[in-house]
Amino acid sequence: MSEHLEEVMEEHGEYCLRVAYLYVKDWAIAEEIVQDVFFAYYRQRDRFEQRSSLRNVFYKKTNA
Repeated sequence: MSEHLEEVMEEHGEYCLRVAYLYVKDWAIAEEIVQDVFFAYYRQRDRFEQRSSLRNVFYKKTNA
């Protein structure tokens, strides 16, 4: 895992987990959703143009 991804997960992981939990009301499922969100970010991080904050991007992905 890249150092950048670790930093991003540390900074935004709890927020994404809380948002996911608000929708599914199950911590285990919320954790799986967050893993999927960070995996998608990792695969597509080069396409992130930083026109919006990562928090907004993760919020959108978590709600997808």
